[in-house]
Amino acid sequence: MILELKEANQLPVKTFRWLGVNELKLIKEIPEIKPFPPVELTGKGVRDAVIGLKHNPSGIELPQTGMGEETSAFLHRYRNREWAITVPKGKKIAEPLFLSYRLDQENPVLAEELLIQAEQDSELTLVITYEGEAGLPLFHGGLIYLLAGKNAVINLIQIQLLPGEGIHLNNIGGACREGASIKITQCELGGGHAVSGIMTALRGENSEMTVDTIYLGDGERFLDLNYVANHYGKNTKSNMRVNGALFDNSRKIFRGTIDFKKGASGSEGAEGEYTLLFDKNIKNISVPLILCGEENVSGKHAANSGRIDENQLFYLMSRGLSEGEAKKLILEAWFHPVLDTIPSETLREQVFGYVKERLNHVKSI
Repeated sequence: MILELKEANQLPVKTFRWLGVNELKLIKEIPEIKPFPPVELTGKGVRDAVIGLKHNPSGIELPQTGMGEETSAFLHRYRNREWAITVPKGKKIAEPLFLSYRLDQENPVLAEELLIQAEQDSELTLVITYEGEAGLPLFHGGLIYLLAGKNAVINLIQIQLLPGEGIHLNNIGGACREGASIKITQCELGGGHAVSGIMTALRGENSEMTVDTIYLGDGERFLDLNYVANHYGKNTKSNMRVNGALFDNSRKIFRGTIDFKKGASGSEGAEGEYTLLFDKNIKNISVPLILCGEENVSGKHAANSGRIDENQLFYLMSRGLSEGEAKKLILEAWFHPVLDTIPSETLREQVFGYVKERLNHVKSI
């Protein structure tokens, strides 16, 4: 089966075509899509959520997604796993819920469609893990909608640990009512092609959106990230923090957009993307963008890339570490703030182990 995307991860406002950053064009062959076996949602708070294995959003206005309508239509058409998770009004699920997917020879394709609704004054933390059997042409595509009602909180943590042969598409759309909060944490650590798009509409006054992402590129790995915060309500806040490391011949494009719409007075937005570079053949592109249709707003953006601080490296090596050991330690510390948010010690250790194993195969370390 051929996956062809012509206009994925589009910038809201196009720049010069020759820069090659206006959108993502992707043509890849993926395995045949067939039904994916049932996966259990786990966690102590499962009984407090209303869970459906099929989601029927009739009467619900679904938000736009970061990768765009073309990708959404493909994943909706070929979905082989559907979920709907609703947290009732006033219910705060203190313990996180967990979904864990593993792709293998029998089930090489997961095309999931997930609708999460947190009703007024409710709260939910969901952790999703994606793994796969090495050496296989695996494909994961996720179409995820996050709807946060008045004063509701949704925390979504995604941990992507697919092998280098895998293709990963992560397409998210979110919407916040008054006082609501959506926080998305992404560990984009695996897959040969990893594409992620997030678009959140901050419609209610005092609503918030936060994105924390770490990524790791080695070999011929390609990453394409597109995050958009649309501020509609007054006194809304957005914050995007992206940290990554690139090695070998890897390539990465990051697009980050803060868009202050008319009526969003008093709103604040910030985005920062920081990349550690280890080889001269890397291709690293950052496109921070701020759009403004309203007065009395505050927007900040920053993008920085470079090598490991030589003073840090010298200090660690003076304590008896080899250059390679020192670099690995700095990289682990680089990722620590995000990995520490994973609400499971076992899962944190698994992710740290995955990172260490990947770094052991990087020649430039």
